[in-house]
Amino acid sequence: MSALRQATGRAKGQAVRSVGATVARVRRPGRDATYRPGVTVVTVNWNSLPFLRVMLDATRAMSPADTEILVVDNDSSDGSVDYLRQRGDVRVMRLPMNVGHGVALDLAMATVDTEHVALLDVDAFPISDRWLDESISALNDGALIAGARMHRNFVHPCFLVTRPRLLHEYGLTFRPVGSLAVSKKKAPLFFDVGEALTQRVILKFGGGQAIRYFEITSLRGPGNAGQVFGDLVYHNLWATHGNRRGEALEVFHEAVDQYHPGLWPKG
Repeated sequence: MSALRQATGRAKGQAVRSVGATVARVRRPGRDATYRPGVTVVTVNWNSLPFLRVMLDATRAMSPADTEILVVDNDSSDGSVDYLRQRGDVRVMRLPMNVGHGVALDLAMATVDTEHVALLDVDAFPISDRWLDESISALNDGALIAGARMHRNFVHPCFLVTRPRLLHEYGLTFRPVGSLAVSKKKAPLFFDVGEALTQRVILKFGGGQAIRYFEITSLRGPGNAGQVFGDLVYHNLWATHGNRRGEALEVFHEAVDQYHPGLWPKG
């Protein structure tokens, strides 16, 4: 790919994300917003139907019956939209273009009005029916954000639980900061999706009890592939797209057979 095409692609992506971020900021509830009792589980999907099916079914199986689920679809073309349309137990926010993971989460947060919100990556799923109880207990004990510590010192949104009021009141965003695209040329400043959010909470409220990490309790490998956090939530880690998709599906299939036998979709 030529340097010009790469630069054009980056500029287009930045423009799309900027528009999405503006919409999310405008739609965000104000400080006087009210919140209903309950939990909304949010995930972002882009052409990841095999992962999405399992994530939704496992979440339903491991969560209280009144748990709400919101799927933000980043303009998928793999049958995800038709599949979601057939489910009567899931709310869908279908976006007209792929705005990226962080902006999609921000758009979702602008619509969540339950007391608690839980984020799961599309290639993550609960393996214990305690996953929400333990996460919310951490919040009730003083934590502002609870969830997975995958790497570095932040709660990764593959498994993150918090109160929407916190995000809305302080204008917190899941958008990444910087880009890894320049990593070959210089040492970049880069915060992953949700990383700056955790750091802002730490700066505002201090560390200590403000953040409750669920550490990795088992790991399939190689590397950090196939993580389990706190014996509560599994996360595949490997990308659901690109040249490792086949390998990622194989690892994911093994995990589903281990934790939720029979849940892997046939065909």
